Amino acid sequence: MFAAPGHRRKGVACLAVAVLVLLCFNTMTLEWIVMHKDMAFFASNHGPKPTTASMVENESNPIVHVTGIALLQSTTSTEMPTTTPSPPTTSAPVAPTPTSTTVLPTPAKSTPSPPTTLPSSQPTTSAASPRATPSNLPLSTPPLETLGFETVAIVTYVPDKHVKFVNQTQHMLWSSWNYSIHHVDPRARGRTDLIIFAHRNVMEEMPPSCIRLDHPALPPVPSSNRDRCFVVEQTPAADNYWHRYGFMFSLLYLAEPAFQPLLMSYDRLLRTDTDVVITPAFLTFRPRQFVVGRGGYMYHDYTKARIKELAADINMTHQGLHSVGSTWFGNATLTLQMVPKMLQVAKFILDSPKYNVEQGFPRWHIGVTSMYAGELVVNHFIPKDNVWVNSASLDVYSNGIEKTDNVYHSHCWPGSSGFFTKSEYEDGEYSVDKFPRESLDIAVIKDYFMAMVLYGY
Repeated sequence: MFAAPGHRRKGVACLAVAVLVLLCFNTMTLEWIVMHKDMAFFASNHGPKPTTASMVENESNPIVHVTGIALLQSTTSTEMPTTTPSPPTTSAPVAPTPTSTTVLPTPAKSTPSPPTTLPSSQPTTSAASPRATPSNLPLSTPPLETLGFETVAIVTYVPDKHVKFVNQTQHMLWSSWNYSIHHVDPRARGRTDLIIFAHRNVMEEMPPSCIRLDHPALPPVPSSNRDRCFVVEQTPAADNYWHRYGFMFSLLYLAEPAFQPLLMSYDRLLRTDTDVVITPAFLTFRPRQFVVGRGGYMYHDYTKARIKELAADINMTHQGLHSVGSTWFGNATLTLQMVPKMLQVAKFILDSPKYNVEQGFPRWHIGVTSMYAGELVVNHFIPKDNVWVNSASLDVYSNGIEKTDNVYHSHCWPGSSGFFTKSEYEDGEYSVDKFPRESLDIAVIKDYFMAMVLYGY
């Protein structure tokens, strides 16, 4: 009825093992239940891990489309955060932004910036812009500041009984004109002729290459674009009013009806004295304004007030332009209209008991009556904005150190020091021995002036 002691010990051991196995199974079951509940709790609070489909949905965000940045490629290789970012302060949708990508706001509409260069139909002009010259332009292209290949006549007058004017005409004006026309390609400019009006007693002393015009009422028809020089006789009558003030003869020919057809055949006129040189740059100089040179007569407020008083007395308009030079460059028709009025104003001054009173230069000097008259007609005939008082490149001092390329016209002024000066020239101080050609740098205006006078090149 009772087992033996050995068998009893084996039964107890088996029972103990069975109890231990049962306890281990119950523990594993309990741990699985707890883990399952924890996973369900985690899923209910954190949601599933983002998938590729959720990223594709984010790519359609309007901010991303506006900026043109595709976030899909940059985010697929980057692990998304396991926590939800703080919500934005506004209701606008916000795209997830990788650290390597900048999302820009929607650009506002704006006016396009102007081009950095002007259209080809708008020529460039400025006293601050560099002047275009044939050396830096294609030969088929006119300089930027021109109105086209207009024809120009340089006009001057040579009186009788003054050898110095003959010398100036030959060795300054004609010499520099001849040099210039041979150093600027005709395809890059319009024709520039030189017309010398001269007293009959000096006709034979004019440059021999110039054509003598016996019938100026019939302007010569140019056979080509070649520049030419003409000489026209202009001998005032013995009883001419202007013998009392001979300088007006340098303008009188512009008012002669017989010369109008010749002068009107040009687009522009350069009225100049004989003691000047022109430079190659002048041949392409076609400004839109009426240009006058350096006056050199207006220094006192008293003189300015007196000129304005004179304008009021003769019912003319004065716009406040002073120190208007005797060198004029502008439209031929306008120039020819102004000269007769200028003669009338000068005659009024000389005949007036009020204004024909010498007070000394520069206060009020009868010797510059033509300058006063010129200032009045320029102010009266031309709107102020259309007048360029240009002392920087017209009537430039002949002893100046300006670059010749920046000068159109240089004037031999009296009382200057250094070379080139009028007094030393008239005294015979300048010679080829003192100024060898190789010592002259014609890129500088004073040397250019000397080279034209002594060598013609």
